Amino acid sequence: MRMDKLDKGLLELEINPADLQYSRLKAYISELETWNTRLNLVSYRNTEELVVRHILDCLAGLSIIRELKGVSVADIGSGAGLPGLLLAIFLEDREFSLLERSGKKAGFLRAASALLGLVDRVKVVEKDLRNFKGSFDIVTMRAFREFGEFIMPLRMITSDTGTIAAYKGRLDSINGDLKNAKLELESVVIKKITVPFLDEERNMVLVPQRHRSA
Repeated sequence: MRMDKLDKGLLELEINPADLQYSRLKAYISELETWNTRLNLVSYRNTEELVVRHILDCLAGLSIIRELKGVSVADIGSGAGLPGLLLAIFLEDREFSLLERSGKKAGFLRAASALLGLVDRVKVVEKDLRNFKGSFDIVTMRAFREFGEFIMPLRMITSDTGTIAAYKGRLDSINGDLKNAKLELESVVIKKITVPFLDEERNMVLVPQRHRSA
């Protein structure tokens, strides 16, 4: 498995993985490709596209997530472990709960967590968001539906000093999404993300819990 794009992308993102982190990352990609032939966990045409559109896309937000305070992280609708498992590989001081309502996808997450040796810090929860209980310092998601319908359930599982961190696309769609969720731009932080080899707009939307509306 050639990893030219992966290595160059990590360098561009200024991510210098330790040997164990790098071996886990390659093992994750291999495991995802194996399971994807049966479950269609994520869409891509070849390994290079998988690396750019999914692996590097998630890791482009690593530095932003790393700066957020707190130990506990919930990844909502984790699916193929994007970004939850990737973040868990590199954020070794955090504990992760991967929320996934699909039994087949949850099965992949459990298998991958075991393969990567992350079961001590990664818990897979097979539930729908509305039935999920807990309090987390960081609540993250990627390729998630609009905030409007889910902002209250997301708030309910975010600690009083926590932050919702959402991987998003274009700024114009983000602004409409925030308005539908009745979130004013003044209450959130939007940070641009640059994904190596991907000429598409990416942003991270940070919603601090302290700004929750009445």
